[in-house]
Amino acid sequence: MESLKTYLLRVLLISSCAASAHAQDFSGEWSIDLRSEQQKQQMAECGAAHFNLTQAGERITGSHQFYTVGCGRINEGGPESVNGIAIGNTAILSVRSERTGTIVLGKATLEGDSLSWESLEEIYPGLQGDSPLILGKGLLKKASSPTSQ
Repeated sequence: MESLKTYLLRVLLISSCAASAHAQDFSGEWSIDLRSEQQKQQMAECGAAHFNLTQAGERITGSHQFYTVGCGRINEGGPESVNGIAIGNTAILSVRSERTGTIVLGKATLEGDSLSWESLEEIYPGLQGDSPLILGKGLLKKASSPTSQ
């Protein structure tokens, strides 16, 4: 737990010094297809992860979903299962699994029309013996809005 405390302290220090680093907008629906090329060709169902984020100032809230290929395991995070703070083009997010109650701390970085996600640390273990089904790492693409089509 000491590493988490050190990490959070760094985040607070960075945010207090980042007055000139205006938070970029993380709002939107972000998705990644987790199927292999072969699974895509076979038109396998599911196999995706999504973040639906809303940002007000530096505060981010939202939900997440994770579906294994074949839809055998699903984790649909409820409203506000994602919470965090944006600092420049980076956000520190906590993601809570509705499946197990596990909470994972992660880092999201905006890279153009993509969101680079990396889980950093499990900060609450939740139910043992079952995966929380929270994306470990990936590059998610922003879904186009109906008004821009």
